[in-house]
Amino acid sequence: MANLTTAEEETAAALAHDATVGTAARTSYGAQPEAAGSLGKAVGKAAANPAWYATRRQPLRHLRSNPAYALSAFVGLLTYAAYAALNQAWTNPALIAIALFQFLTTPLYSKYSNWIEAMAARLTSLETGGRIARCLFQLLDNLFLLWVFVAGHVIDPSALDGMGGFFATAAWITIVSQGGQYLASHLARKGIGNPDHNVIWAIAISVTVSALAISGVKWIQPVYVVISLGFGALIFGIGLLTDTRLLLERQKGSVFQPRRVE
Repeated sequence: MANLTTAEEETAAALAHDATVGTAARTSYGAQPEAAGSLGKAVGKAAANPAWYATRRQPLRHLRSNPAYALSAFVGLLTYAAYAALNQAWTNPALIAIALFQFLTTPLYSKYSNWIEAMAARLTSLETGGRIARCLFQLLDNLFLLWVFVAGHVIDPSALDGMGGFFATAAWITIVSQGGQYLASHLARKGIGNPDHNVIWAIAISVTVSALAISGVKWIQPVYVVISLGFGALIFGIGLLTDTRLLLERQKGSVFQPRRVE
């Protein structure tokens, strides 16, 4: 035991438990020698090589300790709780599936959104190009999620009429989310937080506000649309001003250096 690494030491108790389980399995599966033999071999291999066993347990340990997945679990639970409470859909399978989808994909969604924006900004040499690409990517995702909500009877389609219908609602959701993510990325550039984690927090906040709006809370729908328009003007207005300044510098012969999107 003294020669084991910290990760291996963490598995010692689990190995003892699994050895007990393996013995019980070989006893109870007497009529199924192949199943008992496979389990016995696995337990024997783990006992002989704790490092091998530690690597098999590492993905779950990584999942538990990764802050991004902890935040995405929060987003998934928040999505489920918000829509279930507002629509009395606690047992709706579509909502449960979407909540799990949010948990599993939110960290990747955040990273790919940042990556798509950065690549588009570099390819077009325009900040606005990056923001449009990010917006389109997230619009497609929101159209899919909203379709699942409607098709799965999580929300009443008529609740979207106050926001202009299905496609308009997806657009408002996307722009509000974009605004929150822009502020989150801006804070990260100022040294406050991590870009991906900040974006996940922004998504969590937008999920709550969006749930109120698309679940038919009448008073918040016009407020939501106004907020969306304000965020849209802010995001793309700043981008256009930045691009205009850079294009003017290019015409004057200055070296064109588009700002790196984090």
